[in-house]
Amino acid sequence: MIETAARKARKRRRNSAFVLACISLVLSLIACGVAGLVFDIDELDALPVQSGPQVASAAQVEAVAHVTLPPGAVLLSAAYSNGLETLLSAKIRIPRTALDAFIAEAEFTAAPEPGVRAVDAKHNVGGGSLWDPETARTVSGIVEEQPTADGTRRSVLFNLDAPDVVTVYLYASRG
Repeated sequence: MIETAARKARKRRRNSAFVLACISLVLSLIACGVAGLVFDIDELDALPVQSGPQVASAAQVEAVAHVTLPPGAVLLSAAYSNGLETLLSAKIRIPRTALDAFIAEAEFTAAPEPGVRAVDAKHNVGGGSLWDPETARTVSGIVEEQPTADGTRRSVLFNLDAPDVVTVYLYASRG
């Protein structure tokens, strides 16, 4: 009879340990579910390597893309993102009379080619509705095969629809 009482006590302890393990498992699963709701996995970047898009100034456009904005240029929109890669997109309006000087000072490794759509919607670093290269009817473009000395690659689309101004869509990337 003593053996059966000892056996029952051991069985009770085993059952208690099993019940506690099951409760612990259920509580852990609940905690993981709550953590999943609090931290949306898509928005959580444990090791961020690229900044979000930020508004770029005219000076940043000139520095990153290795261009000089001519007198009378209007920076319509510009955005950049920095990290493993540096990305920049800019929409600039320049006087048509300044176009040749703009191209010469930028020292592009290729000449503009009529009809070349070197920049499109995928080159829009900052998002937004001001980036609209597809609306241009008469275009010329440059796609550099060789990067600049620091590794920057540039693509440019010139919207030639207006007689007195040129809208320049500029995309630069490095890294």
